[in-house]
Amino acid sequence: TIFELVSLAEPESSFSLILFLVPTNFLTSGAGDRVNPPAEDGSSDVIFLQQPFKYFGRTYNQIFVNNNGYLTFTEPLSAYNPILDTARDIIAPLWTRLDNRRGGTISYREDTSNAVLAYVTAAVKQYFPNIPFAATSAFVATWDSVPYHNGGGVRLTLIFDY
Repeated sequence: TIFELVSLAEPESSFSLILFLVPTNFLTSGAGDRVNPPAEDGSSDVIFLQQPFKYFGRTYNQIFVNNNGYLTFTEPLSAYNPILDTARDIIAPLWTRLDNRRGGTISYREDTSNAVLAYVTAAVKQYFPNIPFAATSAFVATWDSVPYHNGGGVRLTLIFDY
């Protein structure tokens, strides 16, 4: 079974970030997604969020989807090896040397549709029934069949609510 990593944040509660695995049919790339162009160690342009995202006490209004499997908030980052001693906030579910010039698709969208928010809310409540939660916006980033620079592809979708 293939799983997707999902990251969700609830601004009104005491926890800042939850990471868990869900079945691959959770949410994937879809209509209206923007796609990163093929580039070694590339990134999306700045994505201005419709709603601010609170992450470990900091509030961000923008995000970057990096080709090497992670999200940054203040600027793009081209590193393919994890940097552990940085003050930069990073959500890094896949941080490795991916190369979308060889295939695959890196796509993303911010989704506020009632159907997606209801789906995300229900999924979080299923896994965390004692935490009050209602999704208000979801950012969905998908690395679909993007090969490692010398190998096969992976599929990962990252979704977070803020």
